[in-house]
Amino acid sequence: MSLTFTCEKCGGGSYEQFSQTQVRCMHCGSISVYDTGYRVVPEFQLSADKDLLDLEIKADYKTASLPKRIANYIIDWFVIYLSVFVTASLSNIVTIENNGQLSDAAILFLFLGILIYYTLMEYKFGKTLGKFVTRTKVISTNGNPLSFAQCAGRVLCRIIPFEAFSGLLSNGVFWHDSIPKTLVVEDN
Repeated sequence: MSLTFTCEKCGGGSYEQFSQTQVRCMHCGSISVYDTGYRVVPEFQLSADKDLLDLEIKADYKTASLPKRIANYIIDWFVIYLSVFVTASLSNIVTIENNGQLSDAAILFLFLGILIYYTLMEYKFGKTLGKFVTRTKVISTNGNPLSFAQCAGRVLCRIIPFEAFSGLLSNGVFWHDSIPKTLVVEDN
């Protein structure tokens, strides 16, 4: 096979690729067999963070289902409450007042526990203990690794009023996912 394409009918050298081995002469339109080395690439997406028009391979992710998201929430809160109150009771930091309510110190300690747990687990592993159990993970929507700011932003967005209900109307994508530009997906 020659190194350049030459049409057998008209001798033209320009062609249009049909498949891995079929080309059409741009001069006379005849179809010939010629292996240009072209290979079909998987799905494409345009690169948003470059000035040039580059093509990148687009990853195919399946978003986590709402029941898995709820299971993540229940498991994570159980772990957080257990670890915070065991730590706090052993160090005598947190007290429960006579009326059964938590003291201000207990609420602050719980908030710090939530902030540390979610931020560090998601930054280090891309998942919390709940996500390990349900085989899901957190990813950045732009394909880059999660930044510390995105992980901290996810935690801070959780304190928005009615945020826990935001995913019920948008197929399991909560505000703490959409605002920091993250997504919880299946981890196969």
